[in-house]
Amino acid sequence: MNDFFLGNFHDLLNKLAYESWEERGRPEGSPEVDWQKAEERLSSYGLDSPVDPPLSAFSIGPNE
Repeated sequence: MNDFFLGNFHDLLNKLAYESWEERGRPEGSPEVDWQKAEERLSSYGLDSPVDPPLSAFSIGPNE
């Protein structure tokens, strides 16, 4: 898998996880919940995650 695809996939996962986090009211201390939900959402479309969640996935918004 090339770096371009991995970067785009990671960006998509991050955005979906961020949306999940916002929908849950922006709680602290549980980024793995939102990352898992994003992976499950993509998996339902036949896409599996080739990347691990970033350590600080939800310390700031996706474009901040």
